[in-house]
Amino acid sequence: MSAVELLDKVKILPARERQRFLMAILAMEEGTPRRSRGRVKTVKWPDVEARAKRILGERVLPNLVLLEREESVS
Repeated sequence: MSAVELLDKVKILPARERQRFLMAILAMEEGTPRRSRGRVKTVKWPDVEARAKRILGERVLPNLVLLEREESVS
């Protein structure tokens, strides 16, 4: 039975029965235990800038994309 068919059948019910049906659904929702995520791990991201400085020192590499654009425009 699809959700649309179920809604059509619920609409046909008298107001009191519809209320009981909705309360039963809410009770089921409250009764389900929530999954605990347990221990949340924090991610330690590498320091890319410090690594580049360690490898390259104070040198600055040219931006090859900008150089290519300048050459294509000229």
